[in-house]
Amino acid sequence: MKRVFLGLLAIIIIISIAGCNNNPYAGEYKTSDNTILELNSNGKCKVINNSYKDVFYTYGKYTINDNKIEITFDEDKQNYMRVKSLNGEVKGSNIEFYDYLGKESTYSKVE
Repeated sequence: MKRVFLGLLAIIIIISIAGCNNNPYAGEYKTSDNTILELNSNGKCKVINNSYKDVFYTYGKYTINDNKIEITFDEDKQNYMRVKSLNGEVKGSNIEFYDYLGKESTYSKVE
């Protein structure tokens, strides 16, 4: 009986550790014009532009080092952002991208 209990406890601990999100940046961010940036905990991201009649999705990968973020968009998928990559900075719960089509964009984390 003791072995069964310890086995179940070990399984629960393993599942809870595997399910933990160790990436504090992962989540959903929005701009003032409702463009959505989704950062996954596995380093992939998606930009959802729904400011037009249609919704446009752009997929990519991101890295964050010393609060500097770089998003590189997938070349084999449709890219509605019209740039190959974005560079920016994480400032608290906001991400600011610069040099994006000549303007800055601020994404705020949705809690």
